[in-house]
Amino acid sequence: MVNTSSVSSEEELLQLRNDGKITEGEYQDLLEAMKESQKKNARLDASDEFEPGYSGLTTQKTERQIPGVLWIALVSLGIMVLLKIVLVVRAGPVILLDAALSAALLVGLYIGHKLAFVLTIIFVAVGTILALCQGPAQALVVLVLDCLVLVPVIMCTKFFFPQYGQRPDAR
Repeated sequence: MVNTSSVSSEEELLQLRNDGKITEGEYQDLLEAMKESQKKNARLDASDEFEPGYSGLTTQKTERQIPGVLWIALVSLGIMVLLKIVLVVRAGPVILLDAALSAALLVGLYIGHKLAFVLTIIFVAVGTILALCQGPAQALVVLVLDCLVLVPVIMCTKFFFPQYGQRPDAR
């Protein structure tokens, strides 16, 4: 397939050569550089793959690699979900809602969803404040456990919010 911009550029170069504004050697050098640039751009266009969460013209997706430190948060959150399910006998069925929300956050953090990042920060803040109402000992335990989730998540901010035009590492 011939690119129309390359045809017009070649015509412009030819016109410059015919008008005597550039020499035959300059014409050949510029034509070669232009074709090399077009080949390089074609290779870049063919290799474009967009990550989940990216909007693009292609539907190709690759999975992002989860940062190692984020696994600390994922494992901690998973253990907390299991403990909440076990504590349902002691704390009542309301804790099942908390376990379900934590499980949803776990999945959201795993896939790198931006909303999960924001909700994790909010839930940690609210959970710590609610634990303070129960007493300082319980608040300290909740704060330590929440920090096992919050600190790695904040350290991985670029995983959730990659800069525009920058693709995360693909597996």
